[in-house]
Amino acid sequence: MRQSAPPNWNIGYTPWRWPNDDVWSWWLLAPVSGYMELRTNEPLTNIAVGAMAACSASFVTHPIEVAKLRIQLQGELLPVIADRSARARPVYRNTLQSIYTIYRYDGVLAIYRGLLTNLGYQLLANGLRLGIYQISEDLGLTQDRNLEPSILLSALFGGVSGAIGAFVSSPLFLLKTHQQLHSSTAAIAVGYQRGYGSAHAELVNIYRTQGVWRGLWRATSCNVLRLSTGSALQLSTFSGFKGVLDTAVEGGVRYFFVNTLIAAVLSGLASAPFIVVLDVLRVRMYAQPSNPRGEGIYYSSMRDCIVKIRQTEGLRGLWRGIGGAFFYTMTSSVITLVSWEEIKKEVDEDRQESVHDITDYGIN
Repeated sequence: MRQSAPPNWNIGYTPWRWPNDDVWSWWLLAPVSGYMELRTNEPLTNIAVGAMAACSASFVTHPIEVAKLRIQLQGELLPVIADRSARARPVYRNTLQSIYTIYRYDGVLAIYRGLLTNLGYQLLANGLRLGIYQISEDLGLTQDRNLEPSILLSALFGGVSGAIGAFVSSPLFLLKTHQQLHSSTAAIAVGYQRGYGSAHAELVNIYRTQGVWRGLWRATSCNVLRLSTGSALQLSTFSGFKGVLDTAVEGGVRYFFVNTLIAAVLSGLASAPFIVVLDVLRVRMYAQPSNPRGEGIYYSSMRDCIVKIRQTEGLRGLWRGIGGAFFYTMTSSVITLVSWEEIKKEVDEDRQESVHDITDYGIN
């Protein structure tokens, strides 16, 4: 039977002790400090910290994601022409060129189109993902029988938390994809173009015409598979690499930022190659047009999507935009994980100071 680890809600600082023989401090301040401890370690704090980290990354990576999306949808279901000289020059060739092209034709605001929706998506998806994972770590659920960090358990709870975040936030990912894909200039438009209105109006329109499950939550399984797989790989490898670095490097606290940065980079390198294909499938399923019943017109399922891409575009179609997807995944992963650890560190220091303030007030 697996030995359950005791809850640890005080990760990040050294527990304090009450002064010996100070009865009044014990009886008067223990309930107050206990209340403060519960309030500052509640699950909502963990979710808020994860959301802040993810949103900080989105401000930087949003233009990269817009470019990645356009590249992945370019040439959708078009057969490959054997004669290279007869092929049309692609509009989007790489990440930087794509960002410049969008800026040149549609203006600077087009590069950040859908940013507010993206931030809302990050609040839900990664706030829940990182928050639930942190709660599982605090409860000792990612530790083995010897109370040591377990890569398998970290992957398990990373995947579960990612699946929950992906399911809840699916309507916002759908809307975000439509907004990022929209182009005001036909010369650079790719994929199925929709009328670009307010986020609220589009969500209401989808709900009224197609309903909840077939409309707002359509293609959710693709998002759940993509985010749960990426989360399991990212968080388990990050936890493993960071644990090794903190153990191997003397003065781990002193090199906290460096260790976190290296672990985040290694985690991104380890996870990015495995989720590129899933990212292409997710984008194709969400971006396709649908009938009034909410059924996809291009692809009926993820399996159908794979078959049609392979038959028309070849196997290279499944890896379309691999450079941009890899660049986006690496950048987003590093910024999110480093910000996450730094914010958690600041929160833990504030918790420690608040507890010390209470004890000092009681003693003096």
